[in-house]
Amino acid sequence: MHDHSDKNAEGRGKRLLIAVALNVGITVAQIVGGLISGSLSVLADAAHNASDAATLGISYGAWRLSRRKADERRTFGYKRAETVGAIINLTTLFVIALYLLYEAVDRFFNPQEVGGWVMIIVGAIAAVEDALSVWVLSKDQGSLNMKSAFLHMIADTMATVGVIVGGILILLFDITWVDPLITALIAVYIFVHGFREIRKTISVLMESAPKDFDFEGMVRAMKGFEGVEDIHHVHVWRPDEERLALEAHVAISERDLAKADGLKRRIKSLLQERFGIEHATLEVEHAGSVDHDRAVIRNE
Repeated sequence: MHDHSDKNAEGRGKRLLIAVALNVGITVAQIVGGLISGSLSVLADAAHNASDAATLGISYGAWRLSRRKADERRTFGYKRAETVGAIINLTTLFVIALYLLYEAVDRFFNPQEVGGWVMIIVGAIAAVEDALSVWVLSKDQGSLNMKSAFLHMIADTMATVGVIVGGILILLFDITWVDPLITALIAVYIFVHGFREIRKTISVLMESAPKDFDFEGMVRAMKGFEGVEDIHHVHVWRPDEERLALEAHVAISERDLAKADGLKRRIKSLLQERFGIEHATLEVEHAGSVDHDRAVIRNE
């Protein structure tokens, strides 16, 4: 089982490196094509793909770091390294989007001649490489990190198709304003996509419970065990994007230590099976010693 997990992990690293190489190739081709054709949308997509390559590179580095075992300084381990990498990537993405919007507005008022054929050729090359990246990343959907990279590349493929469509419209109708329009649309897409992703990332960094987590239902289920008198000081959070953790005080009427320990194990089993909480820390105390005036802290 351990060997199988290690093989999956190594495969994940290789897929990320292949996707990085493909995006670097796309970026180089688009920069050359954009400069030759004078197309801002090609250069905009090149900037986007460059950020994708950097994103995947940082994701790879963060993935490598996240595999390190916990030590005396990082007692929770290094899993959250991927979340820190995501914050860096997304912040950079917003800066790029702002620059693209500025350039698009400037091109609307100061139009330039654009080579439609070069846009189409470069866009076609990029679309093939984007599609290959999608195929490579589709082989591993075992983590949120890989799923987000996969969805990101699908959206990139769609943006590249937009560049090809822009080139066709320029050739057929000589409407050069379509180039900055596509650039602006790419920038808007970056904002929308980046905003969605950064909300998820900040949620993990803020140690929030998942948005749809049934907190009240979980507390009711814990109180449903015979012998449980009260549940208080409850915290639910995500140590990283894949795991859920909980800590809580459980007031029980049972005084026998062996029975109390068995009750605690049953509660932990329920939390894992029904609510996906793999790491639960329960402080068991006798109901008669509980100060009921203490504030109950819910998931934050």
